Formats: sequence, C-alpha cells, structure tokens
Amino acid sequence: MKNYFNLLFILVFFTSYGQMSQVIVQPPYYIKTALISDGQFPKSSPIIKLGNTLYFSFDDLQADEKEYTYKIIRFDENWHPTDLAVSEYINGFDSDIITDVNNATGTLQSYTHYQLKIPNESTKILLSGNYIIQVIDEDDEITFSIPFIVYEKKINIGVQVKWANDVRKKDQWQIVDFSLYKQSFPIRNETQSLSTRIFQNNDISYYKEFHQPTFYKGEEWVYHYPNDAVFESINEFRQFETKDLRGINYGIQYNELKQLYEFYPYKDTYREHYLFYNDINGAYFIKSDQADDVSIEADYVHVHFIFSDILDTRKRLFVVGQFNNFTPSDEYELKQNSNGEYECTLTLKQGYYNYMYVTKNEDNQIDIAEISGSYAQTENDYTVLVYYRAPGARYTEVIGIGKANSDQIK
Repeated sequence: MKNYFNLLFILVFFTSYGQMSQVIVQPPYYIKTALISDGQFPKSSPIIKLGNTLYFSFDDLQADEKEYTYKIIRFDENWHPTDLAVSEYINGFDSDIITDVNNATGTLQSYTHYQLKIPNESTKILLSGNYIIQVIDEDDEITFSIPFIVYEKKINIGVQVKWANDVRKKDQWQIVDFSLYKQSFPIRNETQSLSTRIFQNNDISYYKEFHQPTFYKGEEWVYHYPNDAVFESINEFRQFETKDLRGINYGIQYNELKQLYEFYPYKDTYREHYLFYNDINGAYFIKSDQADDVSIEADYVHVHFIFSDILDTRKRLFVVGQFNNFTPSDEYELKQNSNGEYECTLTLKQGYYNYMYVTKNEDNQIDIAEISGSYAQTENDYTVLVYYRAPGARYTEVIGIGKANSDQIK
C-alpha cells in the first residue's frame, strides 16, 4: 500500500447556507408545503437517482388556481449556472405548465394543490448534477425555487460512521470515513477533477467537501479525515403531530379552534443532556385522521412554537427542519413576546413534523447545537456524493452515492 497523504495538498471545505442560498428564491407567504422528494417514506430526500421519479408538490393558500409553469435549470458543482445548452441536459422541454392541479375540499383553509412528476411526457433529465426547479407565475415572475441533486451509480461508495478520535470531541461529534471503489471507472487527475461531499440528514445546504483520498489501495480510494470529516452530532429532533383536529396529538399540549385550528406544542427549553426519540432526522410527512386524500383534504393549522428559556441577547433564534429546507430565514425567527418568552407562529399542513432550533450571532454565523446540545449517541443519516469532471469535459457529473447511519457505532 502506497500512502499519498500530504497535508499540503488536502483541500477541505465546509459550506453551510452558502452559494446555493444565493440562487434560491424563497417561497412567498402564501406558498406552503413545497417539497421535492425521491418518494421514500418517511424520510424523503432531494437527492434523486437519474431516471427515477422526482416528486414535486406545493400548495397555494390564495386558492385562485393560478397557471404556474415549472422550469428546470442545471448548475455546476458550486451552484453556478452551467454553460451547457438545455438540450444537453434535458430531453424535451425544460419548462411546461403544471397541469395536475386540485382545490382543497372540506378544509377551513382554502388552497390549491399543485403536483408534478419528472420524468414526464415533456421533460426528462439526461445528466446527473445540481439542479433547481423554479415555479413561474402568469406574469413570468419567479414565485419560488427549490434545489435538488441528481446522481448516477458509476462507482460504489462504502461509508462508515465512527466515534471522533479527538477526546475533546468524542462525546459531541461523529466522524465519517468512506472509500470509493472505482470498478475500473476511469478517474484521472483526481486532485483537480474529483470532489466528495458529505451531507447530514438530507440537508443539501450543509456539507463538508474533500478533494483527495488519504491513501490508495488499488481500486479502493480511502478517505480518512479524523480531524476534518467530523459533524456535530446534535440531539434527536424535537417532534409533534397535528393529524387529529379534535383529539390528542403527540407533542401538543393543547389546541383550540379559532378561524383555523391553533396548535400549541409543549414549550421548549435548552436540552442539557441527550434525549432519545425515534425521530425521522428532520423530515416531515402530511397526515390527517379526517382525510382520505391528504393532498387536498388535510387542513392547515397555526402552530405556536414557544421557547421559554433565556437567550443571549446577541443571538437570534430560528426553528428549522425539512419543512423549510433547514433555512433560518426571517419568517422562522422566534421573537420575544410580552411574557419574555420567544415565540413564532407558522401555518403548517396537518402532519408529523421534526424540527430543531438554531441560533445566529451578530455575524450571521449559525450554531446548530447551542439550544439542543450535541451528543455522540444521536442517530443521524449521512450521505456521500462524488462529483467528477473529467479532464477536458464541459460539465461535472455526480457519479456515486453512499449512505450510512450513526446507529452502527452504538
């Protein structure tokens, strides 16, 4: 075994809410439950295998049956617009009218439900890579957009989650080791042409990136970065459900009917130790005991998040999860109320939700563990993607995927 490990040539990057956020248009107040999914239940992902079905849906609370158009745009590995012609990555049309449209029935909140599957008769994606789907209104304005990633399996990836080696991080962090198995797939000039990214809990805005294996074992390329491929383990996600408008719901202290149903989860505080829950790692799904077709019969409710502990006055507090693409934007900030508690009210479709709190400091740096802590026994999902641009090629492919869960280290 020949060791090529050299600290001078290792490129390690950490990205969170970075370049990708600059090309995303956040939904307006009347667009809710916008989700791109691979169709897996209950933990759906915006990382889709090339040729498999991408499921996209959203609700418009203005309920006026707008004629929305979708548009698929390809980006490079760093979320810059591609130089490729549309015909090189789309078979058919990159945009078309969304025709699967239905109005809500039997709900207090009126809304129109839109849904789309790709590939369809108009659009088929031809290349792996980074993409955004835009939703465009009748005035040709972008209403909102959502990112997703398409991958192929040209190589295999083995992934393993371990305890952190550093004794200072062992109780709070998890380390991800992985290996690429080339299977004779030709990879040339890997230091410049290959990048590998590790994602935690299907949050594609938050990753760590590595450009060079630490050593080679024939067709196996090993990535072992005990000081860099580490993630805060966080804590199990907080959770609640709103599936029963008139009965008992998990995680809900009480609810009441006003113009809509008002749901009050139990008040939250700092978590001082690890708490075990069977969560779904930040995901959510729509569910209603009163509905046969939840896409148009599940209602919208107001959910009142309350944090009743003391917060550093220099910090801002946000609630995030897959329901808002883990984005700590102004809409999801908890503000101090007259009782001195921090509160945020969100309009959410009936279902089961995981969520967590993050803070931002005065420099807009995000801390995902300040409120709930970070404990190595927490169960997390990890996904490794391999991006490859062959020397002389005009675009970058995603040539492999590997997955692992931290349960294996317990």
